[in-house]
Amino acid sequence: MSFTMVQEQQFSERDSSQKKSDVVHVAVAVIRGEDGRILIAKRPDDKHMGGLWEFPGGKVEPDEDFKTALNRELQEELDISVSQFEPLITIQHRYPEKTVLLDTWKVSGVQGTPKGNEGQEVQWVEPEQLTTLSFPPANGPIVNAVLLPRQYMVTGLFSSAAELIEKVSRQLENGLRLIQFRAPWLQEKPYLHLARELHHLCQPFNAKLLLKGNPELLQESWCDGIHLRSDQLSVPASEWKKYRREGQWLAASCHNEEQLLEAEAAEVDFVTLSPVRPTKSHPGRLSMGQERATELTRGSKLPVYWLGGLGRSDEQLAVESGAQGVAAIGAFWSIR
Repeated sequence: MSFTMVQEQQFSERDSSQKKSDVVHVAVAVIRGEDGRILIAKRPDDKHMGGLWEFPGGKVEPDEDFKTALNRELQEELDISVSQFEPLITIQHRYPEKTVLLDTWKVSGVQGTPKGNEGQEVQWVEPEQLTTLSFPPANGPIVNAVLLPRQYMVTGLFSSAAELIEKVSRQLENGLRLIQFRAPWLQEKPYLHLARELHHLCQPFNAKLLLKGNPELLQESWCDGIHLRSDQLSVPASEWKKYRREGQWLAASCHNEEQLLEAEAAEVDFVTLSPVRPTKSHPGRLSMGQERATELTRGSKLPVYWLGGLGRSDEQLAVESGAQGVAAIGAFWSIR
């Protein structure tokens, strides 16, 4: 059974009382070749949602681990096996009568030559090409997760433009490729002036700079995207779509389950979830802890970055708990 056949419908409601025995576990493979390209397959035209591309995979049988399930499905569908696995994203969708857990993994170490055993077309594509292809709706978060890095830096305090440029430059050289420019103490004009400078700084590294602002800011040709405050989640998705151009990211700050649901409704690409741990910047704010953060993350349909009291060393913990990775201010901003 292919992955798309399981995920092709959106769940109509959320039922927090679902029992674990009701969950259908589906293993999904994002197959990466040695050259970095990703293997996808097209559903035959005569099948439901025919002509759309999909990531291969299928149902995990009782008493079967995901590695065994993936290799069984890949052998049946594509005549290949894989040997290396890395968590990517876990998406949980709920029907009125059941829940499906889409357990998605980056896999590599491909053995064999892929071919469509069921007559389907298969193709290796560059990761950036995924956004230009037609996938079933539920694949959107998986595509975003493929394209997003594991680390997301939020800029901290700076006393001058020179300090800001120096610190961002250092982290770009250290490999950071996703940055949120946060400076709430600045007026709009000086903020946008510095934002343009940072954008030019990021371009040679192919890094993306997300800004704080209103939908109209997306009209700017140099704007890579916007990170919404939680109070902006009430703005209808149509307002963001009105100005949004292809390739721009839309993210949001979330602190609870309600805001995660609002972020899904706003059709953002990813979110930060905070505070996972106590932070120096908000010493009086109650943190949610790892257990609650894991629960909320696994219940979301979006890639989630954990934020609050976390650093580079927590990246693997976050990923193993279902998160995209870690977001941080101090852990990245203060390192020399």
